[in-house]
Amino acid sequence: MLGLGLASSHAPAMFEPKERWPLVYSRIPEYTKESQPHTAKLETPAVIQGYIDRINTAFDVLRQQLEAYQPEALIVVGDDQGYMFDASNTPTFAIYTGEELWGLDGTSYRPLDERHKVTFPCHAELARSLHKGLIKKGFDLASCAVFKPLGRAAHGVSHMVAYPVPTLIPKLDIPIVPIFMNEYFPPLPTAERCYNLGRALAQILAEYPRRVAIYASGGLSHDPSGPRAGWIDEPLDRWFLERLERNDGQALQHLFTFDSDTLRGGTGEIRAWITVAGAMQRRATVVDYIRAHHSKVGLAFAYWPEVEDKWTL
Repeated sequence: MLGLGLASSHAPAMFEPKERWPLVYSRIPEYTKESQPHTAKLETPAVIQGYIDRINTAFDVLRQQLEAYQPEALIVVGDDQGYMFDASNTPTFAIYTGEELWGLDGTSYRPLDERHKVTFPCHAELARSLHKGLIKKGFDLASCAVFKPLGRAAHGVSHMVAYPVPTLIPKLDIPIVPIFMNEYFPPLPTAERCYNLGRALAQILAEYPRRVAIYASGGLSHDPSGPRAGWIDEPLDRWFLERLERNDGQALQHLFTFDSDTLRGGTGEIRAWITVAGAMQRRATVVDYIRAHHSKVGLAFAYWPEVEDKWTL
């Protein structure tokens, strides 16, 4: 049974103290900084600490939802972004069906020699069942039964897992099922395809006897290393979050049907949220949204409760 959905951004700054936030911002090209809204210049250490407090509070809410639901497994949907896969093979969708994988603690803003391996237990049985069921429903996911990162071998699993999962599951006592989506390298899956992937997951799990939760990792609007580095499209982010609150699946499925600079780069990670929205098929509760230019991402947090509120249709 799939009863709980979660979603959050996973920007590196979210997992760093305020002293490192200027380092994040310093990697933005100078020409981009000059064209940014003045709000970036107003993000003092005190303002940044306020962001961090809100981030921690939002993660507390998501963690409490997860702890109250007590799932047997957590499906983690997000982008690989060149960690596990490389140019020799970039699948549109892939599922990890092995017993465990590893990543690094800390973030990319720390020296590699200061970071250490973290092992994440995986629910291989459930992953294999999902893989079989999704194939039957027309989703030809690549299966990865052996963890062998090709893109960034020294880093292990993508930060879609390595950054947020230890915050959501501090004891790492809930096994995960990673589903990797190509959200960066064209051609990309449509929003409709991602939404229907979520629906297929829910249909398969309706027959599963134990409790399962699903989590979207990444987003919202950002372009960390592209020509719009540091820019945040707040109107797009607000529009998207409102559609989640309304359970407006039809509108969500039309995102990415046109090309736009704003929709390129990291903004493609919104596909993971669309997948979870398709799986949950009910209104989401948005916990917080932060337009934090130093983090280079529109930061957002949401969940789909186990029991719908009375006003939910």
